[in-house]
Amino acid sequence: MTLTFKRKMMLLPALAALFLLAILGLSIIVGVKTGNAHELIEQGHAPALAHSQLMLADLQTLHHELQDAVALKDEKRREPMRAMARKFSADLEAARRNPVLSAQHLTVLLQDFTEYQQNREQVVEFYLVQKGEDTAALARLNTRFASMQKALQLMVNEQQRGLTDAFQRSARAGTRGRVLIGVLVFLCIGVLAGMAYWMVKEVAEPLERLSAMASRIATEGDLTVSIDVSAKDEVGELARSLDLLVKRLRAVPVALQSVVGELATASERLTKVSQEQIAFLTEQARSLSEAGTTMAEIAQTSSVASNRAEMVLQVAEQADTFTLASQQSIESSAQGLDQIRRRVSAMVGNIGQLSEQAVHAREIIGSVKDLADQSNVLALNAAIEASRAGEGGRGFAVVAREMRVLSGQSLQSTERIGRILLDINTAIRQAVAAAEGDSKEMEEGIEQVLTSADKLKEITHVMQESSKAARQIVASVTQQNAGISQMTDVMTQLSGMMGDVVLATTTAEEAVGQINSTVSQLRRIVSEFRV
Repeated sequence: MTLTFKRKMMLLPALAALFLLAILGLSIIVGVKTGNAHELIEQGHAPALAHSQLMLADLQTLHHELQDAVALKDEKRREPMRAMARKFSADLEAARRNPVLSAQHLTVLLQDFTEYQQNREQVVEFYLVQKGEDTAALARLNTRFASMQKALQLMVNEQQRGLTDAFQRSARAGTRGRVLIGVLVFLCIGVLAGMAYWMVKEVAEPLERLSAMASRIATEGDLTVSIDVSAKDEVGELARSLDLLVKRLRAVPVALQSVVGELATASERLTKVSQEQIAFLTEQARSLSEAGTTMAEIAQTSSVASNRAEMVLQVAEQADTFTLASQQSIESSAQGLDQIRRRVSAMVGNIGQLSEQAVHAREIIGSVKDLADQSNVLALNAAIEASRAGEGGRGFAVVAREMRVLSGQSLQSTERIGRILLDINTAIRQAVAAAEGDSKEMEEGIEQVLTSADKLKEITHVMQESSKAARQIVASVTQQNAGISQMTDVMTQLSGMMGDVVLATTTAEEAVGQINSTVSQLRRIVSEFRV
């Protein structure tokens, strides 16, 4: 059966694992046996020996205590002896649980100790209580003690021999285990060494030959190497794959030579085209930069025009506002003058009526003057009649005289009032004449004001038209400024895009240079292969 590479590689670890398991199993077995022996020593022989020696010492102490009590006839030692007897019985019961001690011997020993206890009680009763002597009972007690002492001594000797045998068995088991483990270790080393040599011949050397050939191909480019493909395992598969790779690689340099030639020609064309494109794009970028500068100047001029149009619009709006205010003022003035004219006309009418009343007053004054003249005549007649009457008409004469004085004063007053009315009438006529003249002048002024108002309305209309035209101009200039700003932004974007295009073209030229460098490297690599 042909071993595959995986099985060959697994064979050495598998054998090592088997030997390791065998060594481990043997170590476990030896350890278990040694552990059992030590456990038997620790839990059996050693405690049994200790119990046997302890019971022997306790029995001897109890018997010596009894002999001393009998010799001294000391009853006080009775309770301590009972305590020793109970302790011996407890030790004997504990010894019965030990696995290595003979239960039959312990049972016989217990029966002997029971009889020993009975004999001891009899001896104590005779010697300590009754103060008598019973040599036969004491002899039987000594005989029982000697028998028990002999049995315990035999038990001690037996446990010592058992403990020694257990130690010897444990040592022999350990020695045998170490010998077997050593044999397995040396056997494992020999087998693994043989397997390692076989692995070197079957696996390492073929792989080393393949590695040397691959290194020769990689470092020297030698594709004329011959590869052994006779192996039937994975190393053989690897050799056959490497041989197929070498055969295919032999066709690569030939194909690369033609591809490198075509790449070199295309790279030269790309270099020439990219250089021409860079020159053209540089010229376009310069033109765009100049156009951008011109657009910036136009934008500045448009901004100045926009500012001036705004100023004109502000002045037109101020003039429009001023003309509207002036028109309103003129209309208010015309209304005020019209009211004054109407009041002057009313005043002239009132003055005319006053003149007529003055005429009526003169007529009344004339009547009053006539009455005064008549009163004066009457007073004169009364005075004449009073003088005729003599003493009896003296009072009447006084009345007549007073009437004459009063009529004279009335005449003076009427004359003064007449002159005043004449002056008033003259003043009224002058006022009427002046009012009529002022009224005519006011009519003419009102006509002029109304004419001015009409003209101001026309001016206001013209100013409104001018303001509307100014607004349209400002809107047009603003739109023009916005359009110029958009054109400036577009020119800036175009300039940036042109810069990006120039940069991309430069990068493309650098890439073409890298392609040329790569083509040179490919030529050098192709020249290194030997087909």
